[in-house]
Amino acid sequence: MIDDLNMYRAFLAVAKAGSVSAAARALFVSQPALSAQISRLEAALGVKLFFRSSRGVSLTYEGELCRSYVERAAAFLEAGEDELRDIAGLRSGRMRIGASDMTLRFYLLDRLERFRDLYPNVRLSVTNAPTPRTLDALRGGGLDFGVVTDSGSLSAENNDLELLPVREIRDVFVARTDVAAKYFGGSAEIDASALSRAPLIMLEGDTSTKSYVMRALSASAPGCDFSPAIELATSDLVLEFAKRGMGVASIVRDFADGAISCGDVVELDLRPRIPPRRMVVAYLKASPLPAAAKRFIELCAGDFSSTAR
Repeated sequence: MIDDLNMYRAFLAVAKAGSVSAAARALFVSQPALSAQISRLEAALGVKLFFRSSRGVSLTYEGELCRSYVERAAAFLEAGEDELRDIAGLRSGRMRIGASDMTLRFYLLDRLERFRDLYPNVRLSVTNAPTPRTLDALRGGGLDFGVVTDSGSLSAENNDLELLPVREIRDVFVARTDVAAKYFGGSAEIDASALSRAPLIMLEGDTSTKSYVMRALSASAPGCDFSPAIELATSDLVLEFAKRGMGVASIVRDFADGAISCGDVVELDLRPRIPPRRMVVAYLKASPLPAAAKRFIELCAGDFSSTAR
């Protein structure tokens, strides 16, 4: 192992800056000294890390590989430093969280507000993304933990993750009263095959919510086509389109609560109901948690209770 970690610090600075001169200015060292450190690192590793040109430098394949390891190592070191500094009371530090629109709004935001009251000097970074992208960012070292949705398969498919259940959620279908009457008549209950004959409004892309609902419907009514007539970027838009009578919306019940209470839409009595899912806090088993993230997860540990209606 190379003992002089300053060589890796120099390498990472040049990789980020794209030029030796810019990196030298950022590190307050001379350009020849920084170039010498890079040359020594290349000699020690036995590979070329940079392509050099008059316009600056770019990483070779070996350089890209080296950067991925160095960034992860730096994240581990920073996590260790944070934990050592913060152990006496979380007077500093940071917490990097990934969450979807739904988990942020209906779970995480309240807990972050409470955590912020307790530890106001901890820096918070919240990245908003669907579950698959959140898990990718977690594995890449960009997050301390994520708050994601789990239909029951996460633990089987992701054995590198620790999953803490914190809340239950339910997927429902809502529509304006006249739309429900047009497609389902006066039926008190409807089945999945009836839904296939209505214009469905869903989230776009490969979100965990859309994938789960589509699988559940297909299992209830094999052979039926549940392709959405309208696909939208956010649950807020899905609900808004349903309120305007443009179809039947697939949505998490929490998003529709206000509109149902006001009579803007009604919840369809789908039988069988789509099984509930859970919100879970996900973090890597093999990675040390910074003190702030560890404390936040401890505060979440007692939260799990059924909220299905």
